Amino acid sequence: MTLSPGDRLGSYEILSALGAGGMGEVYRARDARLNRDVAIKVLPALFATDPERLARFTREAQVLASLNHPNIAAIYGVVDIPPEGGNDKGVTGGVALVMELVEGEDLSVLIARGPLPLADALAIARQIADALEAAHEQGIVHRDLKPANVKLRADGRVKVLDFGLAKAMDPPDPSGVNAMNSPTLTVRGTQMGIIVGTAAYMAPEQARGTAVDRRADIWAFGVVLYEMLTGRRVFEGENLSDILAAVLRQDVDWTRLPLDTPSRVRRLLERCLERDARQRLRDIGEARVEITKIEAGAPDTSGAAALSSDTRRRPISRVVWPSVAALMTAVAVAGIWWTASRPQPAEPLARMSLLPPPGVSLYPDSTAVAMSPDGRMVAFIVGSPLEAETELWVRSLDAIAPRRIEDSQGALLPFWSPDGRRIGFYTRQKLKTVAATGGPVDTICETAAARGAVWTRSNVIVFARDTSGPLFRVSANGGTPVPVTVLDASRKEYGHRFPQMLPDGDHFLYAALPARDGKFDIYAGSLSRPGRTLVAAMESAPSYADPGWLLYSRRGVLVAQAFDPRALAVTGDPITLDDEPGTLVDAQVSFTAGRAVTVSSAGSLAYYSSPSTDTRAQWYDRNGQPGAVLDLPRGYYDKVAIAPDGLRAVFVRSVSAVESSLWLADLARGGVSPLAAAPGRNDQPVWSPDSASVAFDANGAGAADLFIKKVGDPSPPSPIYRSDALFKNPAAWSPDGRWIVVTQIDPGTSQDIWLMPPSGGALRPFLKGPRRDVGRAVSPDGRWLAYLSDEAGRFQLYVQSFPEPGHLVQVTKDSFGAAGAWWSRDGRELLFVSADLTTLWRVDVTPGSTFTAGTPVRLAQLPAGALQIDFTPDRSRFLALVPARLGTGSITVVQHWRAALEGKR
Repeated sequence: MTLSPGDRLGSYEILSALGAGGMGEVYRARDARLNRDVAIKVLPALFATDPERLARFTREAQVLASLNHPNIAAIYGVVDIPPEGGNDKGVTGGVALVMELVEGEDLSVLIARGPLPLADALAIARQIADALEAAHEQGIVHRDLKPANVKLRADGRVKVLDFGLAKAMDPPDPSGVNAMNSPTLTVRGTQMGIIVGTAAYMAPEQARGTAVDRRADIWAFGVVLYEMLTGRRVFEGENLSDILAAVLRQDVDWTRLPLDTPSRVRRLLERCLERDARQRLRDIGEARVEITKIEAGAPDTSGAAALSSDTRRRPISRVVWPSVAALMTAVAVAGIWWTASRPQPAEPLARMSLLPPPGVSLYPDSTAVAMSPDGRMVAFIVGSPLEAETELWVRSLDAIAPRRIEDSQGALLPFWSPDGRRIGFYTRQKLKTVAATGGPVDTICETAAARGAVWTRSNVIVFARDTSGPLFRVSANGGTPVPVTVLDASRKEYGHRFPQMLPDGDHFLYAALPARDGKFDIYAGSLSRPGRTLVAAMESAPSYADPGWLLYSRRGVLVAQAFDPRALAVTGDPITLDDEPGTLVDAQVSFTAGRAVTVSSAGSLAYYSSPSTDTRAQWYDRNGQPGAVLDLPRGYYDKVAIAPDGLRAVFVRSVSAVESSLWLADLARGGVSPLAAAPGRNDQPVWSPDSASVAFDANGAGAADLFIKKVGDPSPPSPIYRSDALFKNPAAWSPDGRWIVVTQIDPGTSQDIWLMPPSGGALRPFLKGPRRDVGRAVSPDGRWLAYLSDEAGRFQLYVQSFPEPGHLVQVTKDSFGAAGAWWSRDGRELLFVSADLTTLWRVDVTPGSTFTAGTPVRLAQLPAGALQIDFTPDRSRFLALVPARLGTGSITVVQHWRAALEGKR
């Protein structure tokens, strides 16, 4: 049974499909009565033809709806689906469950990235136990607990889904045997989707088909906790029969647990995974209490600790002790000899995910993550690329929680000292260092931008001082920076970035801009002598991993290539690893040529993991109410521009940080077709006032050139403006068609606004100075330009007379800032979004020969995770690009990554 956007079930309007749940198809819907989004789960069709089953399910659902707990996804009600003919879409009849809509990733997705750190696993397990305890106290057993039924919200809250639905969906069985969980069931069980998906989490009594109680949930809880800690299922098999057989007979492999797993955690798992239900942990509340004690660091007063106490009460006699000591010494010596003489197995590959601190999000780029040289700590940045309030945090891999570094506001691109005691980082104006444990922050020197730094063993920091220019060196104690590289004018080099030291402590690698054919030239420079050596061309700056590997990103996937640090040469072909580091695609905020991973000398690496790789385009009205989802080919779309006539839209579809194309969507009739795909990134589309052409930039030749593409013209576009400036993009097209507003980075100033006639030619300066200015929109009468400037520290919205600057009005002054602007048709209203892309605002303005602006008024909350929006010409609704799946980004730590090379060389 399939529903489509726009279908209505009573007061619920279907918005989009969320996928197949364990017991039916799940949809996002809007509750018109209570003005909230909900989840609609359409149950299998057999409910429509089995009145007895339906009645029993409804009674069970009423009981489940009584659960009210912060860790349990609530059930709101049951709604009937009209039979065929009773719905204008022809949907067949049935029944659907209305549930709380929980945003975020489910636990199975998190586990798929690798084992969770102990602290994260315990925090999640404690909340699951809390939810089970609340349900058990009301006599409700989940019976289908598994990672896919546990969701993690962005704020760290755990929500357990589908509570008790396995029982609610069972047919009545007077024999008392639960046929729905019987391993002999084939047709109906697999049809319902219950057995196949949950066999690995069944308690033994459940797999045998006998009646179950809350102890089955305790077993499943243990299975889930084990899986979080190991990244592996307790019981595996090629088919259903094998899995059920393993559940009934196979021993738990305790050797998979991390070596540093506390003994009391293992004892808890052993109690939960007792096959004999009578010997199993009796109450899930005991598990919750034990986990709370472990998290609080309470001393262990049982098990091994008790054994030590018994030993102290019965001391070994003085006569026996010397013999025992001699024997132990001999055994130890023999053990050392045997260990040293036998072949040592390679350390196994292991992955773990580190979640951000509650209430904050990770800066979405791998350049914001830095692993300490010994691989024991990770420094990372929290906050948004569009905000100034980023901060530095440090996570020790053996600690329960990360630490916030005080006085690190505005921190970007962290890097470690060679001894791991201090961390360096950028702000937007300075290069700073701080002790890894926190304390006073020292300023090293002034800097204009964050484009990579490395701390050498000689206590010198090599860094990029600006978005353009060579690399510099400065003492880590502070001083005056001096250049350490030289730009090659014959190659029209714009800047050098992301240095990486090599083992000799003298040579370093770096990336040279601009890119050519989507790749950056990678050079080796020296601290002691001039000159450089070309190493390779790569899609990102490499990270050196000893001994002899360069790690970098190629089309979004991590690769390793053999490298001789003495000969300064790569050898062999790149080897693809099973990792996809997250990087910012938007050239306006990304650190172009940025490194993909951070590597320790201990054989581990870390990178930022994106919560989603696809986006969707969905309509919203100006009050934030969602509408239909636009039918686009699956992919990552990060920009949209709607034509002035409202009939078409151009999307930027990105493949990687160095490759994207433009796609044209027909908003009136549907359908999508490619518009432009020059080499490199095709970006920043802007429509002409007559909706006939699109201006955009493309950087296939290195620096971004400006193009105009006439819609419907099959011939490839020709550049209308070229220069050595790396970043320049069209921002707006004046209503009279005379000017294209261009934003361009200037090495001598910062980010400036220029004007260019559509026929091409030289740019004319409009706003030029030390601040970052970004053009946005020209008023309908052509007299005013709305633009953004960070003159006040964060981007605020300004209006300047146009095309001759002069009269200036600051529209926003509040902490929310601004990130975009749209004029109403009559020019009497400005709409804009906050700098963090979370809220939509409007402000009344007075156009004409003079300009005044009122106080901004909040209109709506933007959809979670919105990347960009654009309005229809009448400003009544907007298209939003949002992640196809919401979730919180994480940091992936890979230990013993070289094991991934085995079998691939």
